[in-house]
Order: sequence, then C-alpha cells, then structure tokens
Amino acid sequence: MPAFNVLNYTVENLVQCFVDGSPLTSKEDVLAKRHYDYFEEYFKALGAATIVVERNYTDRDYLEDYAAYYDRCFQEYSRRTVRLHFFKVAFDREQFESTLVDPDIGITEKELFGAYLGFVVIKPLPQTVVGRTCLMTYPTNGGQRQFPSLRTYPVNLFGLLLEVHSLAFQEQDTVVAACATSALWSCFQGTGKLFQHVIPSPVEITSWAGDHMPENLLAASARRFPNAGLTCTQMAHAIRRVGLEPFVVGTNTRYSLNGVMYAYLRGKIPSILACNLISNLGTPQSSVLGGHAIALTGFSLANPLPLGWGPTGFILRSSRIEKIYGHDDQVGPFARMVWDTVQIPNFGANAHSNLVVNQIDTLKTSWRGNICAEPMYVLLPLYHKIRVPFSVIHDAILSLDALLESMRVHLPNQTRGEWDIYLTTASDYKLSVRTDYLGLKVDIKPSLLVDLPRFLWRVTLRTDEQIQLDFLFDATGVAQHDLLVHVVSTGCAYAQMLGAIAVHMDQIKPPILVQTKVVLKRFLVSPVQSTVE
Repeated sequence: MPAFNVLNYTVENLVQCFVDGSPLTSKEDVLAKRHYDYFEEYFKALGAATIVVERNYTDRDYLEDYAAYYDRCFQEYSRRTVRLHFFKVAFDREQFESTLVDPDIGITEKELFGAYLGFVVIKPLPQTVVGRTCLMTYPTNGGQRQFPSLRTYPVNLFGLLLEVHSLAFQEQDTVVAACATSALWSCFQGTGKLFQHVIPSPVEITSWAGDHMPENLLAASARRFPNAGLTCTQMAHAIRRVGLEPFVVGTNTRYSLNGVMYAYLRGKIPSILACNLISNLGTPQSSVLGGHAIALTGFSLANPLPLGWGPTGFILRSSRIEKIYGHDDQVGPFARMVWDTVQIPNFGANAHSNLVVNQIDTLKTSWRGNICAEPMYVLLPLYHKIRVPFSVIHDAILSLDALLESMRVHLPNQTRGEWDIYLTTASDYKLSVRTDYLGLKVDIKPSLLVDLPRFLWRVTLRTDEQIQLDFLFDATGVAQHDLLVHVVSTGCAYAQMLGAIAVHMDQIKPPILVQTKVVLKRFLVSPVQSTVE
C-alpha cells in the first residue's frame, strides 16, 4: 500500500477514509456518529477541497494509550494510525508528488502552506476513531468570533513544513479516557504552552485522576482502566499533577457562565464546563441524559449592547456572548453551543387548569436531536500566581458602577457605560496600548514604561465603543489590599463623576468594597488625568 494518497474532498471520501483507517469500524458506524454531521458542516465552512491521506503515522498520544492498554489485549490492535490532511485548494497526486521532489514544479510549497486547514488522526479502534485533531477555526466574522487560547502546531508532511493555528481535540475513548479526560487533555494543550508544563497523554491524565479515589466507591470512575468518567475532585487532582491550581466556579446562569468563561479565556486560559445534558427540554418528554464535560475554547459576541444586569442595569461586555464554542468530544472541535431561552411549563396534575410557565436560559448543543446543556460549574486550570479571582474585581466594579449610575441618571445626554473585565498579562497589555488608545487624547508613554505584575485584571469602560477609562488590577496580590496598579483616563464625564463621588467617599453607606474605595481614592486629588500611577 502506498505511503499516501490524494483525494478530492467530498463527504463520501471522508467517510471512506475513516473506514479504511480503522478496519474495525464499519461505514454504518461512521455515519451513525455525531462527528459525521459535524465534520460535514465544518469542512464546508472551511472550504476544504483536497485530502492527503498519510498512512502508517505514529501518533504519540495514541501510542501511549496503546502501550498502556491495547497492547495487552487478546485482540490485536494496530499501533500505527492514519493522518488526514485538509487543504482548501484542489490538486492531484501527480501535482503533490512534484511538489515533494521540486517545490517549483506543480503546486508550490507556499500555496500549500497558505491553503492548509489542519489534520485529523484516525485511530485503528472500534467506533472511537477520531484521534488528535488540529483544525483551523471558523472565520472570525468581523471579530465577533474569538478563540483566544489557540497555539501553533507545526506539521511535517513528507518534508513539507506546514502549520495550523488551533487547539488539539480528540474523541473520548471509554477504555482509557472519558469526556472529562478529553476535556482536560485539550485544556492542557493550551496551558502547557502558556505556563510551560508537561502536556500529558489521555492515559496519563486518567491514571493521575485515578490516584484519587472518588467519593462514591461504587462509581465507574473508581477504577483507572477501563474508565467511564471522572469526578470534579479527580479532575482537580489531575490539574495539580501538572503543577497548576484547580479553581471551581459555580456557573448555573447565563450571566455567570459568560462572565467567568470570557474573563479567563481572554487571558488565553481554556476551561472545562461541567453540565447536564437534557433532551427535549420544555416538553413532557424531557429527560436528563447525564453529566458531560466540554473544554471551552471560544465565543461569539453579538453587536447590540446587552441588557443590563441587576437592579442598576450593570452592563458587562461578556453579556453580549450569544454562542459558545467548545471541544465536545462527542461532536467535534470548536463545536457550537447557542444560548436559548426555553419555556418550562408545569406538566403536573393541575396543568390544564392553571398552567405555570418558567423561562430558563440554556445552551442548545450541536448534538443530534433537541439536546440542551444545563451548566453547573466551570473548572479552571490556573497558574499558582493568579490568586485574585474574577469575582473580587467584578463585585468591586459592580459597586463602582452603581455609584456612577446614581449620578449619570441626572445627565440625560451621557451614554450608559459598558464594562469589560478580563485577565491579561503585562506584555499583552503593552502590546495592545498603541492600537487600543489610537485616536484618544492619551499619552501612551507612561502605559508603556509602567512597572506591572505579570498577571493583571484589566477593566475597561467604554461608551459607544470608545474607551473612557482603563483600570489594571494586580491579579497576583492580596484581595484585601490595594490591587490597582495603573489607570488610564481620557478625561471623560465618567472620570469627572468619579472625582465628584470620591470627595464624599466616606459618607457612602453601606461601606464600599476595598477595591471600589481604592479606585475612588485615585480620583480624589485630580479627577481628570491622562494617567495615574
């Protein structure tokens, strides 16, 4: 059998590639997988035109799983895989061979580099065949879609040097991994490069998690292999094994999930969403399918200003999120989940005479059928120096906004401000200064030269998409202390209001939060300034 083959991209050819790459999986098995629907839509969106089939490929992650489990089975499994490469330009085998021998003949190496969409590894296993997968993301749609935690994967294809900007994905294997293991593995792909820690294989993650016995010893996760799922405690134990700190945040509302996911993902940290999958929500046939774990990798922002939250109508930029993208091992990479409001009638005995309807926000998944995800919590793998949580900064700004709003309502021409809160680094902030402050009456030199901690909470106030105030808080400090390290103001009405409020700060009842008081103190002396250090 030749080392490679070149095929026109069609859904039929893609299915046949999966069947040929895994002889233990039938065509019917492939068509029955949710991944079939997903890849059909995804490659259409990416504009795939050609598949290069690379045979006898050795994949490290699969090889580790093979050595730990499959090599010791009575049934013989292959240790080699097949890797499929996708391009958005059309070419045939002869043109590709010519490029390998002489880059100036046929299609050029530069053209292949620019047209490369990524790869999918096919594991030679029954049914769970989607191995390590690195594909380009959906188009940005004018900046609405964002995938902040991506990294560059170099690819050597018979001597051709290619690369894809992505975050690796793979389907769960219920023998050496479950959905939680796959979600952790994808998160570690991002944090491994970001925080320079070892990136373990799925079998290593499951083994580490298995070092901690679950609370329920009758659970399927009580055994390392085969493993049907991990508890939150086991996932946290695996996170500690790579040198990171697990941080769990309850996110059972749309506002809380959007806020937490966005705040840390903008800092390039992917997270794990634990949720319950529910079929036919809002109907008498509604049923809970079980728990699920998804690696959160991106989001899509709607253009209209979001509705305010809470009694004062606090506007947080993350509330614009209408779609969430995640590595759902049962669907595919960057799988879309859409926020939807579902009416839940009371189907009890008195439903016909007195129908009670509740409205809840839920995530419509990309699963076949009417399947929704009910968020429970987010598990974050954090660097140990990121000590100040999102909630501390959020609550301080919420308090500050309430004070500002009490004055703004008396200024009918003053637009309501939108707050943007997210984690960043000193380097990333300084890289953004020239573009973010472009056209504003701000001296950028102090912002470029200021001494800052490595990790920061950035809080930006905008009106009509123009920056009015920028606060940087130390994310590595003590929450009860002064965390504000840098302020940039354009001298807007909001800055003047802050200065006016600061004069009467001690008279505000009840006592205001520490960080709120810190911000006001900075505006007590000079309410309008370009920078305050």
